Amino acid sequence: MKQLILVLFSLSLFSVPAFAQSTSSRMKSLGGNKKLLRRARAMSPNNKLKIVQNRLVDRNWRVEVGASYGPVAGGDPYVNTDNLGAQLDLHITPRFSLGVRYYDHSNNLTSEGERVFDQALQDQNNGVNSPRPAIDFASETIMAVINYYPIYGKLNFFDWATAQYDIYVLAGAGNITLSSGNNETYTGGLGMGIWLTKHVSTRFEVRYQSYQDQINSGSRQIDQTVFTAGIGFLL
Repeated sequence: MKQLILVLFSLSLFSVPAFAQSTSSRMKSLGGNKKLLRRARAMSPNNKLKIVQNRLVDRNWRVEVGASYGPVAGGDPYVNTDNLGAQLDLHITPRFSLGVRYYDHSNNLTSEGERVFDQALQDQNNGVNSPRPAIDFASETIMAVINYYPIYGKLNFFDWATAQYDIYVLAGAGNITLSSGNNETYTGGLGMGIWLTKHVSTRFEVRYQSYQDQINSGSRQIDQTVFTAGIGFLL
């Protein structure tokens, strides 16, 4: 048994150099293949590949109509406001669009507003002169906006469907109608649109909106944050 082991060990010692020499000669022979060398040199880790996904939705000179709804935060501390809106957008390119937006405002008193008004009414019934706080309600707004879409991509909904999305910034100006009259208003914000099909989209926006209202003590600056969710149809 020991002799058999010694024989196998001796054979392994002779076979290793032969295998190493064979492998070395094969590796050296690769240097003679100029085509393979050129391909190997071309595979550099410093090379960068840029992959551009084709857009699923054609938005070159297309018209989109839509509707939206959402609450308003900030502004008058005594008033809650919700917006019901309609919009019309002209997509010039996938990067830019121009639009017109109309909002109908519904207003109601906050819990603090109800408390203050109830207290003022109770004081008046008791013969105490307690004036109610002045409130200037907004009834409707119309404005023109410009949208810029710098980011887009595709979403996979559980391997069931693929949808294109766009993240965009917007800016606009227009007119707001208050109970005291009309005034200028300005807005700017960020939004995201998800294209469910080539003709149907959903939009989610958050905007800053500013205007001046008029109360008994004079004009005051109103700063609001507007949240909207909507649906659009590309014609």
